[in-house]
Amino acid sequence: MLKRIFISTFVCVSMSSIVNGGELKTDMGMLAGSISALQIGFFTNDKQVTLDAAKTLRKHVKDFLGSEEKIKSLLPENLRYKSSIALNSAEMIDRNAAKIEKDLKDKNMRMIQRQMNTQRAFLDIQNQCFRCHNLVRDWK
Repeated sequence: MLKRIFISTFVCVSMSSIVNGGELKTDMGMLAGSISALQIGFFTNDKQVTLDAAKTLRKHVKDFLGSEEKIKSLLPENLRYKSSIALNSAEMIDRNAAKIEKDLKDKNMRMIQRQMNTQRAFLDIQNQCFRCHNLVRDWK
């Protein structure tokens, strides 16, 4: 059931990105799909879905936003000077996704502490997404 939810969310986000066109939108759609899957893992209290989604998110962050050159290639020319902001956010997202993986696997940590730490890291991921979008993207 969870795999179906994840796949349908991922397909919807990916298709909307493709329809809207552009590599940046496609890449952001992949990142959004990973974050949605991570959220589903938390909502359903499914540790394996959460771990898989965190791993996928880290891969997508490295693939799409792993260097300032990659980010500059995705941004319109008039916004390329903001690439360091996006790179900083990408590094924070990767760090928080790694924290989710590490803390979920920590058998020495109390369950409630593990949940609170990983959920806080998830919220930090969302905040980094919003921060980057607010500072880098121009809304039309």
